[in-house]
Amino acid sequence: MSRLKRYSKWYLLFAPLKSYIRSVWQLFLVVIVGNLLKKDLSFSKDARFYFYCLLAAVGIFLLFFIYHLLCYFTQTYELTAESFIFRKGIFKKQELIIPYERIQTIKQQQWIIMIPLGLVRLMIETAASSGNEAEIDLPFVPQSLYEELENYRKQGYGKSLSGTHSSKKALYSLSARELLVFALTELSLFTPIIFMFALLEVIPEPLQEQLFGQVSELIWMITVLLFVLLYVLFAILSIGKTILQYANFSIYQENNDALRIEHGLIEQKSQVIPANKIQGIRIKQGIISHMLGLVSVDLLLAGGQEKQADEKSAQTNQPYLLPLIPTAKLQQYLSQFVPEYADEFDLQSVKEQRLWYFTRFKLFAVVLPVGLYLIFDFAWWWLLLSIAILLALSMIYASFQSKLQAYGMSSKLLCFQQIHLAECQKVIVQRKNIQSLEIRTSRWLYPKKFAHCKISVKAGNGDFSSQLSYLPLEAIDEISSFYRLKRKERAIFDDSTNC
Repeated sequence: MSRLKRYSKWYLLFAPLKSYIRSVWQLFLVVIVGNLLKKDLSFSKDARFYFYCLLAAVGIFLLFFIYHLLCYFTQTYELTAESFIFRKGIFKKQELIIPYERIQTIKQQQWIIMIPLGLVRLMIETAASSGNEAEIDLPFVPQSLYEELENYRKQGYGKSLSGTHSSKKALYSLSARELLVFALTELSLFTPIIFMFALLEVIPEPLQEQLFGQVSELIWMITVLLFVLLYVLFAILSIGKTILQYANFSIYQENNDALRIEHGLIEQKSQVIPANKIQGIRIKQGIISHMLGLVSVDLLLAGGQEKQADEKSAQTNQPYLLPLIPTAKLQQYLSQFVPEYADEFDLQSVKEQRLWYFTRFKLFAVVLPVGLYLIFDFAWWWLLLSIAILLALSMIYASFQSKLQAYGMSSKLLCFQQIHLAECQKVIVQRKNIQSLEIRTSRWLYPKKFAHCKISVKAGNGDFSSQLSYLPLEAIDEISSFYRLKRKERAIFDDSTNC
């Protein structure tokens, strides 16, 4: 059990190939596009050009191979009865010892080519994990290592665990129809269209004629056709990415009060989420989802979110718990998977609407048509029409912000409902997980007895915040009193511990 182990030998093939593909295609794309823009295609007729390209490709691959070969022989791992030991380094040797009880989460990813080989990528995360990389990243290891590590982590010190097992049957699975609806209701699909129509509505018609009048009708039609084609391509890629990422989405129950979430078609990901790592949940409902009676549920997780050294960004610290479910079944699923957050709230909305306060800063948008009017000097009534449209849109959005903003409390939970962009969001957190409560007002708002209230919880290595604006001071006092009970509960817990 204490024998040093290395990655699978398949690492020597796939790791250099992966790094090579990630890096080289960008370089060749820059070279080809740069020459095409110069309209100099003579290089393509020279046989030496292709020889040099092949030579450079082989040379770059060899560099990656040598690097990963050194990693293969210098990075080892070891399982002892008490801890997991990871060693790495060529010139500067490092040894990382992690006791099993300190491991918070073990995540696994599996590309489709790794399935027949029985290999996975494992990421071991502790409370000390940084936001840039996982504490330990094992790229090509046997799948049995995941099960062995999970077993030791649950046992604490390697003792046998009797009478417990993980659920092999999924408690929830996302159907193909639900996956397609989820991909089609993504708000990012409609961003280019909304932006284009908003721009055309704001820019007056005489100004459009000045801008486009000198352009021939053929060029204008080609431009519109190109935009449509690009949007269709963008939509296909966006839908395809969502389907590939969330295909086979399933939730399993682990034997230590944890959930295991698996998803992915080409790259299969698995994440075990302990209950004590969940800091809160976020329920989201967009415009189209509202019309279809559907909602999505995110998890707010504490702890570092890993990324590999060659990846640009870390994984999200708000993974989906339920990508798309009927609103009528929301409480049922919450009671099943996160019963701590399944309380029903009597949401308190602000009785007096604060439409003016939500609208006033949005009125600065009228600066855009006024500036265009001063530059291009078009008809004044087009200026008035543009201002009227902007004011109407601002007031409609502010009206939704004012009417849908609400809060609710149960014995241990706090719920904030607000509008974020074009989504209605409910953030539900436990009192013990609230890191801070911020109350802000101003010399103008305080005499009117208004203030802003913001709560922050731990999410990843940063904070996730939710804010309600222009609340009456009575509501602020109610929320503040709820939060102060956290210190009383902590004092009672400390006293009982000392006894």
